[in-house]
Amino acid sequence: MDDGSVGSDANGESAIMTPLTPRPALDSERPFRTLDISIVAAGALMLGGLAHILGQSPEFRVAHQASTITALPPAAASSLVIVDLYGVSVEATRYWSLAPEGAPIVALCPPDNPPALLPALHGGVHALISRESDTSELLIAVQTAARGGLHVAPEMFAAVVEPTAVPDVEQRRQDLTQREAETLRYLAGGYTHGQISRRMGLAETTINTYVKRIRHKLNAGNKAELTRRAIDLGYAESP
Repeated sequence: MDDGSVGSDANGESAIMTPLTPRPALDSERPFRTLDISIVAAGALMLGGLAHILGQSPEFRVAHQASTITALPPAAASSLVIVDLYGVSVEATRYWSLAPEGAPIVALCPPDNPPALLPALHGGVHALISRESDTSELLIAVQTAARGGLHVAPEMFAAVVEPTAVPDVEQRRQDLTQREAETLRYLAGGYTHGQISRRMGLAETTINTYVKRIRHKLNAGNKAELTRRAIDLGYAESP
């Protein structure tokens, strides 16, 4: 009798014949499926190193490699993305919008300067680790991200969960006075303190004071960090 048809039970009464459904497969019976990985790293050494580590595991297949996140092909949206953020300026919202939509992301970043957590989470980041993380932690981070979980390396946990450690862009902008913001723009443009003082019509000692305040407010130790903060805050453009 066809599935779903009406039959008669032992007492002669009509009954609905329920189609048989296949028994769910056990984990050991399910076909093995590899996870496609896309790797983004500006340096060839880091790109090759990550590809080598992941390529050794039968669980993973390195499907795409690129030097920038915008160079990934559309097909990368169906993979997990590992992105090396060392030396990359990550603006709070713009950078993550460039990532393949829907792809879980594992981000490698400096322990003392992880990306702002909420924008990262909204952008698809599921794991934050550093270059100092060992191979086992990298694999755990990838597996956790693939399952939709969240993994944060111990060395950057404090910086991620401490609200004052990574203030958001709007708060940083509000922390700067108008004169300090103007000074930061000139600094990011490559001007010296003397040149800035002449352009702003202020004494160089005043500019020196502004720069000290900016360094403190933005937690920037050198000119490169100040320039990166200026880009993150929208006071300068990426080169």
